[in-house]
Amino acid sequence: MNSSEKLYDYLNTRLPNDMNYESLYNLYYTLFCTLDILPDNLKSLKLTKETLAKTFSKLSSQKNITNLVSNNNIIDENYWIKQIAISMREDKSPNHEKARILIGIK
Repeated sequence: MNSSEKLYDYLNTRLPNDMNYESLYNLYYTLFCTLDILPDNLKSLKLTKETLAKTFSKLSSQKNITNLVSNNNIIDENYWIKQIAISMREDKSPNHEKARILIGIK
């Protein structure tokens, strides 16, 4: 099983079926910046931006994502990759605590 499949399996069981886009995106960007919010057995995963994009495009197709900020296709891997570049250019920081709460990690 590759990294995107392992991460997907873990997140899919932890995330609610209905969630807002902002929470999903914050989790995505947090995982791009750090693996500290994951349990020890997943911290060794190789999570490239492509791996994360694949995982989150699949999650987006399986979950009911509300409050989308645009009509972009969030089930497209390229959409997620572009979001990292945008956030980095804008010097945004993810909210690690909200990401932890979302996946039930204290």
